[in-house]
Amino acid sequence: MTAIEAARRAFDEGPWPWMKPAERAARLVRMAEILESRAGDLRELIIAETGSTGFLTDAIQGAGSIGMFRSNAAIAEHSFGWVENDMPVGGPTGVSGNAIVREPVGVVAAITPFNFPFMLNVVKAAPALAVGCTVVLKPHPWTPLDAMMIAEAAAEADIPPGVLNVITGHADVGDELTSNPMVDMVTFTGSTATGRRIMASASATVKKLQLELGGKSAQVVLDDVSEEHAATIGFGMSLVHCGQGCVLQTRLLLPEHLLDAYKEGLNGMRSFITIGDPRDEATVLGPLIREQQRARVEGYVQSGLDDGAELLCGGKRPEGMDRGFFYEPTVFVATNDMTIAQEEIFGPVLTVVPYSGGDDEAVRLANDSIYGLGGGVVSESTSRAFNVARRLRAGSVTAQGIGSTPLASTGPGAGQGPGWGAHPKGIGQAGAFGGYKQSGLGREWGRHGLEDFTEVKHLTWG
Repeated sequence: MTAIEAARRAFDEGPWPWMKPAERAARLVRMAEILESRAGDLRELIIAETGSTGFLTDAIQGAGSIGMFRSNAAIAEHSFGWVENDMPVGGPTGVSGNAIVREPVGVVAAITPFNFPFMLNVVKAAPALAVGCTVVLKPHPWTPLDAMMIAEAAAEADIPPGVLNVITGHADVGDELTSNPMVDMVTFTGSTATGRRIMASASATVKKLQLELGGKSAQVVLDDVSEEHAATIGFGMSLVHCGQGCVLQTRLLLPEHLLDAYKEGLNGMRSFITIGDPRDEATVLGPLIREQQRARVEGYVQSGLDDGAELLCGGKRPEGMDRGFFYEPTVFVATNDMTIAQEEIFGPVLTVVPYSGGDDEAVRLANDSIYGLGGGVVSESTSRAFNVARRLRAGSVTAQGIGSTPLASTGPGAGQGPGWGAHPKGIGQAGAFGGYKQSGLGREWGRHGLEDFTEVKHLTWG
């Protein structure tokens, strides 16, 4: 309650909401500089908290996310649509007119999960702060420490007291944040089940919601793909952070005639998957976050076996690894109606769904899910992949052409410019991330992420 009151007072009394966008932007850039100076400490902390491998930590979990403070600052200062003016109208008593303006929504409760904690804390805090909101950030109780580092950076960057507040706790704290009338908006990333609970809790005060929820995304391989390529697919994205990612493509929709080639390629890859200490640069697959999460994965694997799915590999704890929450990379061949093909497992488990019937059947299977967060389409032809991708009911979809056209040189500027340059490196700085159906509400990243933390006001005068 103290943190909510502090955020409410800081918003209502200022000065943060009343600062110029450039002034807020300067503070956020300073936060980025402070966190970049502590990147080594941040890296070690994230690996210790999450079990993330070094490469993933550098690219996404840690340093790769700091740039969102800079990008949100730049958008809010230079290119955000704060005001839309109509033409003034003259009359016998003076001039009348109207304008549409954006204002910060108010006090934001930000609730984040354990899988990508630092990145998702930044995803919530950076745009909310950039547009003038105040924030109460509640990280997952399993991964609270990097949120404290963000709070330290905010204090050092002279973010006013009460603007960014970090609290820890379990579901009871979340219930207070989502129901308290002093909170104007809730932004949450996590399971669909928890998202439903948050919607119910927030409904009494009709809060604005931004929900990034679960997924069971499909990688669709079209029937023009060669056996040679099918043999290279292997575990797909299921090994990224040990499968603990909502947007990972953990369903593989594969033409039936490519199944044998896929199996042969998978068998050849298994020996190259090194399981172990995430600090070791040779490690491909680190541990799951907790024993509770490993037990969840084991339950889903047993479900697949009970339903008659074909287990191609894995399905057990690695031999000789008694310490740590490790689990072997696991691949099933199943039908799309099985539990392992419909529910989010959040572990290193890939479900291969063979199909026949061409593109229409592939689209039907991909969309046969309560989720709509991500997906991908692979074809020999980029145009064919694109035309199938646009039919998928999901918020983030890739279209990949793997034809034999030789690669082109990037030329001067290494692919950027001339004149316009290129987006800064790092995740979440452009685009729009979010889901269809029961994968959530609203969008994160870039301009759309900023807009979610504002209200629209229509002003008239005359």
